[in-house]
Amino acid sequence: MSHLKSTLKAVHQRYDGRRVLFEMANEGHSVPCAISLAALQDVSERRCFRPADQLSAFVAARRRIEAVALSKIRAHAQDASGLLYIWSNDIEDAVAASEAVVERPA
Repeated sequence: MSHLKSTLKAVHQRYDGRRVLFEMANEGHSVPCAISLAALQDVSERRCFRPADQLSAFVAARRRIEAVALSKIRAHAQDASGLLYIWSNDIEDAVAASEAVVERPA
């Protein structure tokens, strides 16, 4: 898994009543993932109560969700087994990291 590319894409998203499940897929390789509803609301910056709204929010925030998932996949490449979860603190960490890059003097 150490050769994962930044072209991984989130596919097969579906709501299971507690979270949105999806897979990060690239060149035949797949990593099962889930994003909590709280994290989905954080990343989409809107409240999502109905399943259709949650899937719509996922699609709208897909690039940011993919970036967080890719970061977690790369960080845990050696022990990547089972379902990779994205929680609210993962979204907060990603926002903090991107703000640190923006604030860094040139």
